[in-house]
Amino acid sequence: MSLLKGRPNGHILCVGHLCVDIISLCSTYPEEDQKVGTTTRRNRCIDQRWQRGGNAANNCTVLGLLGSKPYFCGTIAASHERSFIMDDFAKYDVNTEYAVVHEGCECPASCVILSEATGSRTIIHCNKDLPELAVDEFKKVNLSNFSWIHFEGRNVSNIREIIELVREYNSSHSESQPIIISVEIEKAKPEVEVLVPLADVIFVARDYAAYKGYTSMDDAIANIQLLAMPEATVICPWGEMGASACTGKKAIVRSPVFSPPKVIDTLGAGDTFIAATIYSLFEGKSLQESIRFGCKIAGAKVGVRGWEPLRDIITNIMHNFHAHS
Repeated sequence: MSLLKGRPNGHILCVGHLCVDIISLCSTYPEEDQKVGTTTRRNRCIDQRWQRGGNAANNCTVLGLLGSKPYFCGTIAASHERSFIMDDFAKYDVNTEYAVVHEGCECPASCVILSEATGSRTIIHCNKDLPELAVDEFKKVNLSNFSWIHFEGRNVSNIREIIELVREYNSSHSESQPIIISVEIEKAKPEVEVLVPLADVIFVARDYAAYKGYTSMDDAIANIQLLAMPEATVICPWGEMGASACTGKKAIVRSPVFSPPKVIDTLGAGDTFIAATIYSLFEGKSLQESIRFGCKIAGAKVGVRGWEPLRDIITNIMHNFHAHS
């Protein structure tokens, strides 16, 4: 059964963080004080690139590749990186009219080391002075444009107020289909738990589950459901174990993992799963079909480097997706 009754008229909006990822692909993860270069015998830097990053920004990239024409809402620094960011958003057909530009700030950046040997990614993030999205800034969003709004679980006090604004909108527009609200609970921080009772769909990351002491997908789902609304959907991806999900008191549904022949790049895999699952639910697929689709697209993502090689793979997968609509 689909979360949405009938095909929605609005778009998907992703609210959250944006940064620049400075990615170095190395033969192996470097040892401390080791020199890594293009001619070093012990370890080589095979490739280096800039990539637009941040969870919500990555969600938009994948939704764009899937053809949904998503919107991004978050803050952007008016620094020299801005032109790169905006050009890259356009490349993936992401609408940025609700992005908020701040003058006199530096763009947040993540230094990412990818290991070719294992596919692991190590991230060092820095945000010097770019403010988080303010409630008054979100009030400028025309909510009538959207059928689904996804919130990255950060900036908790503001996001809590923003979700209440969306709830108020739904209450005052009872004649139309309510906007579905989803949240990602990822960071190992106690304050993110207050967002759980506010959402229709909750994505619970394995890192957060481990922080809370949950030992399995089923354990995580059961505990999060105690905090969630009675009919909320809880979705829990679990790496190599696949994903599980449950709506209210219904039976848990599951999906296996879809591993590529070789793990190449795990950066953004969790964001890919969330975006693809939202897309499938948005298109009217069942919960089980949707987490399976999420696992399939995420599996394809870790088998390629960056986002662009995913485009052709998604084209092939989408042929089967629409064939069974």
